[in-house]
Amino acid sequence: MSRKQLCAAQGIEAACILFQLNSKTADILRLAQNAGLPPVFTTGAERARLCAEWRAFVHAAVTAGLMQHAPNSVLVGYLRQTGPLLRAAEADTPGGCAPPESQQPAQTDFVDGPFASYMALLGHGEQAGCPSLFCRRLADAAPGLAAHLAQDTRVQARLAAVMALVISAIWDKLEEFEILAD
Repeated sequence: MSRKQLCAAQGIEAACILFQLNSKTADILRLAQNAGLPPVFTTGAERARLCAEWRAFVHAAVTAGLMQHAPNSVLVGYLRQTGPLLRAAEADTPGGCAPPESQQPAQTDFVDGPFASYMALLGHGEQAGCPSLFCRRLADAAPGLAAHLAQDTRVQARLAAVMALVISAIWDKLEEFEILAD
């Protein structure tokens, strides 16, 4: 199969589009409901945490895909888009997942926290650990639900299926391109 060539700027743009397509608020909330997460994550106080956690996973999946299929300059260019991507994602729907301005985590907190956690797994080919990490991190935010998230294997199984599909879709799409260096 012939791969389509993209210049570095197009490669960065493609990566950003992959992030945007997989991190829309409405889709995250639908995923949470279909996976059986407690309603506090879709309609309650922890809604912003759910969205931030999912976006960290997607950002890590795109980054790990770029590590395999793109030059380092494209990877770095994509990572420089973290702030704008997060701001756009948080504002994608009125009343979406954005926490109040005073509670918005800094980009550094996002990168050093949830993103780094998923990158540690994906960077070592340990994708199977993402669903349990996702549930553990949500449980840390809502300790009263920790037992439910840890014991409900259906939730983790559904998340595992969706996470595997997202990783596969992102990596397969990136593989279709020959992304050139600057």
